Amino acid sequence: MEIGNQPQTKGERTKAKILEKAADLFAERGYTAVTMKDVCEAAGLSRGGLYRYFGSTAEMMILLMRAEQQHADREAAREHGEHSSAVRMLDAFLAQHYAFMLSHRGRLELAMNQFAQSDETGRQENRRRVEAAVRRTADLIRFGQEEGSFRAGDPEELAFHVIMAIGGLRSMAPLMDIGKPILRRQLAAIRGLVLTEQAEKQTEKE
Repeated sequence: MEIGNQPQTKGERTKAKILEKAADLFAERGYTAVTMKDVCEAAGLSRGGLYRYFGSTAEMMILLMRAEQQHADREAAREHGEHSSAVRMLDAFLAQHYAFMLSHRGRLELAMNQFAQSDETGRQENRRRVEAAVRRTADLIRFGQEEGSFRAGDPEELAFHVIMAIGGLRSMAPLMDIGKPILRRQLAAIRGLVLTEQAEKQTEKE
């Protein structure tokens, strides 16, 4: 997951470094176990230096969650701009989740869930995160339906099912130490939620 756009100024680079260190700490320890002191030490900053950029770990988590969605938006736009088919875009989308779940940042999903349960701010931010993911996935499903490779049905409803399934998988993968074969099978099942039988058979041949 990228943390925002490429930083330009020294301040932007410092802020990006703080977020990178915070993301690693959240992934390693969970959201509730990480303190501002922990981030200070990881980023090599004084307390005053850190508070110049962030007032709390909640601010950091909010930016990390938003950066995740901004990255997903950019990837979706890039795929669409390259005139990819809906099936290729779906496969790229699933591949990104697969890579995330296998990475050292995979446990960041658990930290995000903890943040969502911590207070109303966390719940609201997570709701926006899910809504953005559903909206983006619904756009992909509409494209696939127009192309004739995705199943008929309400795009928003289908997208909701897909995002709920992926969200559950992202949450369970680090808890159960799910291996690559199971992850691939689960993502293939999610793929089957939206592809027509004909499209599935066609991609199996390719």
